[in-house]
Amino acid sequence: MILEQSPKWLRQLERAMPWLAIPRISIILITLQAFGFLLISSDPTWATRLALFPERVLQQGEWWRLVTYLSMPLTMGIIWMVFVCWFLYSMLDWLENEWGSFKTTFYILVSIVLTIAFSLIFSYPVYDVRDFNSTLFLAAASLFPEQEISIFGIIPVKMKYMAYLTAAFILYRLFTGSWMDRCFMLVIYSNYLLFFGPAMLTELRDWKRRRDYKNKFR
Repeated sequence: MILEQSPKWLRQLERAMPWLAIPRISIILITLQAFGFLLISSDPTWATRLALFPERVLQQGEWWRLVTYLSMPLTMGIIWMVFVCWFLYSMLDWLENEWGSFKTTFYILVSIVLTIAFSLIFSYPVYDVRDFNSTLFLAAASLFPEQEISIFGIIPVKMKYMAYLTAAFILYRLFTGSWMDRCFMLVIYSNYLLFFGPAMLTELRDWKRRRDYKNKFR
């Protein structure tokens, strides 16, 4: 578990803007996923109506896309969609129980706002939420690395191992993607770096200090 202390600026922000907290924000995200799944299942053309195409927003005033892109389903299989919604709810429930509503909401909003800003500024279309959900998973895995999840409902795997695979895939995409894709990934995962980066650097410094101390007595 990455034991990170909430930074002072975040605690001050929570005191100044308590209204920003959205309790059970997982319900909103799950509802959006179910909404998108039902629409696209009934008519596949809905996929182009829900996705975040910046030119449609800026030139045609289709501002709903700033929200509906979050309803782009992670899967079109009904069984897998049930699993996705359950897992999404579980992750956010863990985060909210550990962090509270404000910090969980802020973590989510940082990723959403930066995604929208990047899309509009660089005309970068967003038509899936895989990376957004990966940021939620990485946060949950960092806080609860020993928590077990069941793959295919039968194979128990600790969260930390799935997080390692997720991180490896992210690094692979950073090396193989276009420059615009790489910039987008750095933006969308910045919420994770903002929340967990300082703790990771502290752990790295502590590890280096312990290693240097042991080397003195060899």
